[in-house]
Amino acid sequence: MCIFSKLIKISFILIHLVIGTICALYILFINDTSKIILIKWWSIRLLNVFNVKLNITTDLNKILIKKNYLIVSNHISWLDIFLINSTCPIVFVSKQSVSNWPFIGLLAKATDTIFIDRKKISKIKETTKKIEHHLMEKGSVVIFPEGTVSDGSSILQFKSNLFQTAINSKSDILPILIQYKYNKKFTSAPSYAGNMTLMESILNLINLERIDAKITILNSIRKVASRKLLARKAYKNISNLINK
Repeated sequence: MCIFSKLIKISFILIHLVIGTICALYILFINDTSKIILIKWWSIRLLNVFNVKLNITTDLNKILIKKNYLIVSNHISWLDIFLINSTCPIVFVSKQSVSNWPFIGLLAKATDTIFIDRKKISKIKETTKKIEHHLMEKGSVVIFPEGTVSDGSSILQFKSNLFQTAINSKSDILPILIQYKYNKKFTSAPSYAGNMTLMESILNLINLERIDAKITILNSIRKVASRKLLARKAYKNISNLINK
């Protein structure tokens, strides 16, 4: 991609982030239905700006309209959230530091993201209560049980703590797999693993003319009495698929 094209793309991204900031403020004054429409619209536009083409194997809306799930996903990029929100806006659990990110942090707060500080046990307990309440009273919740991001080539072992929320709220698990490709081959460009900053991740995405993203919806897992067993089952199902 030539420098001129990159500059144009950066301009569109900045404009869209500014629009997102305005939307985040507007969301405070609208009802839930309008909020969902706005979140979905903004997420779709963001994918268009980065020229991300999404393929999802199953209509997530049809699944989630029937019951609430604890949705369990691998985690590669900050872009993961907007992939899912472009199809079906859902509440996410995200690390506390994201709340301080420029633009993205404000958007995360506006979309009812539940933030978790894994360094403080007392805060983790508060977070689990919020997740359980949402699952029982409002809707599905997405968690990234790896606890951090990977480059997407493999999946890190799942932490089992938040799987307890499914047991306590009597919710089933819905595993999903997120994958990114460039020219039909695996790419780690969307990842911000390691010490990579948000800006470096954005620049990596800008360098690619097009990204193909795929969300695979796996079969749900019925709740059992052991959070560690749930975590192992979800991990096995997702990791088996990524290696095919």
